[in-house]
Amino acid sequence: MRSQQTLEQILPGLTPERLREIILDLSSKQTADTREGVSVHFIMDAVAQGVNLYDGPEGWEAQLRFKKAIQDAVALIPGMRYMEGDA
Repeated sequence: MRSQQTLEQILPGLTPERLREIILDLSSKQTADTREGVSVHFIMDAVAQGVNLYDGPEGWEAQLRFKKAIQDAVALIPGMRYMEGDA
């Protein structure tokens, strides 16, 4: 349950405003031709601030919940949208 408990501490701070700032910051650090999109894994790392949520058997569920929370928050940010990647 460690991953789930840690995720429960992170999710309340995942506001659309904070997420927008994180995405814009990450985007600004990318090359000009890749700034239109930021990998959800980079976003997750930035939001979690280095905390590993994915250890143990519940890690996959925590990762899916985290991605869904990011997707939901992005939907509330004007001018941004969440897109699934091919990888």
